[in-house]
Amino acid sequence: MLILGIDPGLNITGYGIIDKNQNTLKFIDAGFIKTSSKDNTEIRLFKIYRDLLKIVSKYKLDAIVLEKLYAHYKHPLTACLLGHARGVICLVCAQKNIELFEYGATRTKKAILGKGSASKLQIQHMVLNILGMKDEAVVSLDITDALSLAIAHSYILKREEIFKFS
Repeated sequence: MLILGIDPGLNITGYGIIDKNQNTLKFIDAGFIKTSSKDNTEIRLFKIYRDLLKIVSKYKLDAIVLEKLYAHYKHPLTACLLGHARGVICLVCAQKNIELFEYGATRTKKAILGKGSASKLQIQHMVLNILGMKDEAVVSLDITDALSLAIAHSYILKREEIFKFS
C-alpha cells in the first residue's frame, strides 16, 4: 500500500511517500514543492497543482493524508492561504480517484510517539528512525511532517484492522 503524506503550504508543500507492506514501512520518495512569494496566489496554486499531479501520476497511490486544518485566531489569513493549498490537493485526489484522509496534529503525534505534545524535532527524529534514514540535516521539517502523516495513517490502519478482527 503506497501512502502519500502531504504537509501543505503556499510557500512550501512537503510530501513523503511510504510503502506499507504488512508489518514493514519502506521509504519511497520525498521532497517539497516550493513557490515564490513574488508570484500571484493563482500562479503559486497552479505550481502546487501541476507538481503534485506529476508526483501522483508517477506512483499508484492508495491513500493521501493531510493534516486537519488548524487556524489560530490571531492569524486568519494564514488559515485562508493554507486552505487554498489544501483545496488544490483535494482537487488532485478527486481527479485521480485517490482516497483522502485527514488527521489532527495531536493524533499524528500520538500515533508516532505516543504523546500529542511532541515537538517537530522529536517527530523528525522518530520518523527518520522508523524509516531507517540516517542524516537529519538533509531532511527538512516539511518533509518529515509529511512522512509522519503517512506513517501515522499506516499505524492507524493497523489498529483498525486489529479491532476489526477482535
